[in-house]
Amino acid sequence: MNWKRWMKPLVQGVAASSLLIGLALPASAAEPGQKERSLEGNGAYVPAESPSVALPEKPFQLQKPSKKEGVLGPAKPSYVMDVKYNSTTHKVKGKLEVTFKNNIKNNLSELYFNLWGNAETFEENGGSMDVSKIKVNGKKANYEVNETALHIQDLSLEKNKKTTVTMNFNVSLPEQQDRFGWYGDTVSMGNWFPILSVYDDEGWNVDPYYPYGEAFYSLSGKYDVTVTTDKEQVIAATGEEVGKPVMKGNQATHRYKAKDVRDFAMEMNPNYRVISSKVNGTKVNVYYSSEHAKYAASLLESGVDSLALFSEKFGKYPWPELDIVTMEGWFGGMEYPQLVMISLAGDRPLDWAKSVNAHEIGHQWFYGIIGNNEYDEPWLDESFASFAAALYDGELDELDVAPHPDEDYHLSSQIADFTARADEGGINAYYYMIYNYGSSTINDLRQELGDEAFYDAMQRYFKQQKFGISTTRDFISSMEKSTDRDLMPFFRDHRVYLSDQE
Repeated sequence: MNWKRWMKPLVQGVAASSLLIGLALPASAAEPGQKERSLEGNGAYVPAESPSVALPEKPFQLQKPSKKEGVLGPAKPSYVMDVKYNSTTHKVKGKLEVTFKNNIKNNLSELYFNLWGNAETFEENGGSMDVSKIKVNGKKANYEVNETALHIQDLSLEKNKKTTVTMNFNVSLPEQQDRFGWYGDTVSMGNWFPILSVYDDEGWNVDPYYPYGEAFYSLSGKYDVTVTTDKEQVIAATGEEVGKPVMKGNQATHRYKAKDVRDFAMEMNPNYRVISSKVNGTKVNVYYSSEHAKYAASLLESGVDSLALFSEKFGKYPWPELDIVTMEGWFGGMEYPQLVMISLAGDRPLDWAKSVNAHEIGHQWFYGIIGNNEYDEPWLDESFASFAAALYDGELDELDVAPHPDEDYHLSSQIADFTARADEGGINAYYYMIYNYGSSTINDLRQELGDEAFYDAMQRYFKQQKFGISTTRDFISSMEKSTDRDLMPFFRDHRVYLSDQE
């Protein structure tokens, strides 16, 4: 396809959008020979290198439910981990125990976990994850690993009974500036441990790792994580630290607890300094190294202000702490429960850093609190987080973005719909539709309903879906009930179709 001919109508549609920023898009994300484009929004996860977009098939042939079961499980997962991080070898050695309720079916015969550390993009730089000594309710279990999926087999778990899975796991962090990896003194531990897959009306979800965005999907639960590493390490983490670290020689053991979170992340750097403030009873911390000192005050300001603003507009932030961490990296930003990573390679403008911070903090609401299947319905968190950033920036009036000229790209498209056409610019289309057109669509809805009705409806949506999983149907239904309006014509006009997932 001729890039200039494709680009002209696209640029006309995005020229007014303040969300566009001049980050370099990897060569493989564009058409052949195109190396630098700026179609992604502030806060978009854009990898530094050019990982393959030829996503593998699901690693296992999964048996789909015979009918719509309305099940979402395994329910109430509770993770206990004891891990050691070696800062010389950049390896993690750990033990994991996860207890949950089998709300899926009687005599449940299998379980799946996602092992994101085995993704090809990490393997290329020395990353890996392996598991061993797996037991289910104290009995040795049969299992196999295929790429990023762990399949535990030959089980017979009673419905509505608790089950406990234990395993050992080893992780090699790749040497790369990423949400998972190490670079210089900074260690980024996002998606770093075996995490339960979700069973829903599609069956088990073990979709492949998506290197150009997020495709994560997990249920809210509890975490109790003990971490031993060099005593010099300064650690930011999901949850709150329990007591003071226990020192033994040159090692320190820290313990963190978190509840109502769907993941657990950490960031380490022995040179981190910390500044803090409080807003609405929540402590906001900024962890920064000397090379990023000029950003610290701005990140704290935007952290406090966006947390207060989004609590007012969407619903109250539910956790007692939020950590903002600075790091090298070309990926913009990345969100985890109670922790956001702000990537500051090069000389980023302060306003850019504040806007990215607001986007990632917006994700505390959209995916963190109101969860979704990011692989099937990426717009439900990215479009909303991008809208939240524009709200913080005071630039809602500038959200006037035309849809992609190719009508086969929908706002409600799955990631696979974009990656299937990667050679035709499908990854650019993903960034454009999900971030830019998506945030513009949310703003169009605000204008259609009026501010009072829109934000009242958003707060009702928040209360209905808090700590759960939302779908496109759930969102539309919630907005319709709150406003007593038929909104299906609006969503169809904005290429939001229930048929894309159902």
